[in-house]
Amino acid sequence: MSMITRDELSRVGLRLLANHGLADVSMRRVAKEFDVAVSALYWHVKDKQSLLGAMVDQLLTELHIAPPTDNWRADLIGRAELLYTTLLDTRDAAELTASVLALGTGGTRMREIIDEVSPNTVTTDAIMSLLIGHATLNQQRMQAQALGIDVAPTTTTTFRQALDLLIDS
Repeated sequence: MSMITRDELSRVGLRLLANHGLADVSMRRVAKEFDVAVSALYWHVKDKQSLLGAMVDQLLTELHIAPPTDNWRADLIGRAELLYTTLLDTRDAAELTASVLALGTGGTRMREIIDEVSPNTVTTDAIMSLLIGHATLNQQRMQAQALGIDVAPTTTTTFRQALDLLIDS
């Protein structure tokens, strides 16, 4: 049994998320991964929602974010695309992030990443809404396609077009 830390809990939660989806991430399942009682986890996280918040923060902490340049627009686009790809690359990560941000239990790193190069908070809020909404929609479509349901194909092109439109307005 490895030593349990908040970061380790987050990593195990992210692995369960990627392999089984958000519906199957539970305190009981995480505890089983460590071969401990569920109560042992509460030394590190207050509740399941805190674990989910820690998972989003862990996902975003592991990103390599380039330092800002003199071109805020290019920086903003680059960071938004990186965050978008990150959400799409992990099963149910967009849905998880939306939930965590709505409940205020994590995800502050996403705002920090965008805020650092955004001209104002309205732009940051709009980009976060676009990013999470578009990624959630695309993840839902990918899941539908995996089940054999005929839905419109998912592309990152429409995200980039919407992002350009938002930034240019």
